[in-house]
Amino acid sequence: MSEPAKIRNVAVVGHRGTGKTSLVEALLFQSGGINRLGTVEAGTTISDSD
Repeated sequence: MSEPAKIRNVAVVGHRGTGKTSLVEALLFQSGGINRLGTVEAGTTISDSD
């Protein structure tokens, strides 16, 4: 995505354990942004990092 006009920033806010990471993972998968679904339990999500 090299066109700045097409870039969108999104914030997902909620309490701990409400499914934010799972939601983002599902949205990325459904939109074609990633090719596999990770899980929080396995530590294989794209958006959860320490």
